[in-house]
Amino acid sequence: MAASDKSRFVEVNITRETKPVAEKGFGLPLMLATSKVLNYKVYTDIFEVAEDFEETSREYKLATRMFGQSPKIRELACYGVEYASGKGEVTALSAALNDLVKTDNDWFYLVSTANGDAEIKELCNWISTQEKIYGVTTKNIALTEELKNQYENVLLSVHDDEHAYHAEGLIAYGAPQVIGSYVFSHKQVNGVRAAKLSNAEINTIIANNATTCISEMGWLINASGKAIGGEYLDVIQADYFLRARLREDVFQLLATVKKVPYTDAGIAMVVARMDTRFKSAYRQGIIAEDDNGEPDYQITFPRRKDIPKNTIAQRILPDINFRLVSAGGVEKVQINGVLTL
Repeated sequence: MAASDKSRFVEVNITRETKPVAEKGFGLPLMLATSKVLNYKVYTDIFEVAEDFEETSREYKLATRMFGQSPKIRELACYGVEYASGKGEVTALSAALNDLVKTDNDWFYLVSTANGDAEIKELCNWISTQEKIYGVTTKNIALTEELKNQYENVLLSVHDDEHAYHAEGLIAYGAPQVIGSYVFSHKQVNGVRAAKLSNAEINTIIANNATTCISEMGWLINASGKAIGGEYLDVIQADYFLRARLREDVFQLLATVKKVPYTDAGIAMVVARMDTRFKSAYRQGIIAEDDNGEPDYQITFPRRKDIPKNTIAQRILPDINFRLVSAGGVEKVQINGVLTL
């Protein structure tokens, strides 16, 4: 007689609470193509790009810059809208992106072949409504003055070569890496030469929170790691990363356990998820450490007895706050010394 998988005397029931919550991707750039209409797709190498775009096209040249960095991006998403600068309404670019994010929104970085002044300003306005980052290269130094301090999530580079795609290459450099483990300044973009700019022009670009490719002590490097808004781009990345992951962590708790009780113990369950995420962020290099060598963050939260009864009746848990210290990165070094006999 065949053995049964079940016993009449012992019954074991296991409820699976391991279903994953979809996590926002932080390693996928999107190329907004403008030479033709193209449904959303993801390329894994430049040879796949060549199936859709001629090697002389701006799309192919931009994708070459993206795939040509080290470490190499694993994937490059692409979405195409037919648009010609000066001939169509520039709002067609933002309209296309609005349509795209309704169905395909799991990308974090935006680059585009449309990089005239009007197109850059349109895409800057669009990206300002998203928790995403836009990288673009322009030939117009004056544009850096116009956009200075306006957009926290835009990386703007200036280069005399319209096909340099310096900012886009920086995006490709960072995309496959762990957020918090790197900064954008002093990095080399493969295939990009130093921009033909005077020292005064370079200083103006940096002062306007933009960047360019310079030759420094024999190295071809990115001049600045700031977003055009004035904050360092790695700080903006960390901000968006933590926002997304905290939303996912707490939602997973609410969605996968039978009940988070409205008690001090239930509140502690939420706080524990946050605590786990912050410890992970510390290991990534996002959060600094305190004088004791511990992650430098604090989470404050209310006790149930301190929460208004009306709020409890609405099943809203309020006033969970945190403070953390960003690890940042060293970009300049000052050394003082005295030489004596």
